[in-house]
Amino acid sequence: RIYLKLTQALSMYLEGAPAGPAGTGKTETTKDLAKALGLLCVVTNCGEGMDYKAVGKIFSGLAQCGAWGCFDEFNRIDASVLSVISSQIQTIRNALIHQLTTFQFEGQEISLDSRMGI
Repeated sequence: RIYLKLTQALSMYLEGAPAGPAGTGKTETTKDLAKALGLLCVVTNCGEGMDYKAVGKIFSGLAQCGAWGCFDEFNRIDASVLSVISSQIQTIRNALIHQLTTFQFEGQEISLDSRMGI
């Protein structure tokens, strides 16, 4: 079911958010799907100490190389930081929807590989 939901979400330039109890294989399944599609999947363990600048740098790297980002424990990030992160994600999504090859992200012009996903 995760394979189906993630591929549907990414085909519409959305993000996936598998949910369920700890230890049920959400991260491993996401990594396995990326591997099956021949894509790099970068797993980041999130916590209270993450700020929007750190996440923005990760997003920038994912966008430029076309990798997938898997953010474990994303819910632990502070709500004020999540607000900025949602704006960053929307900026990337707009670039994907408009099929841009470069776009402005966090004050820099970066290239965009359309295979990227979150």
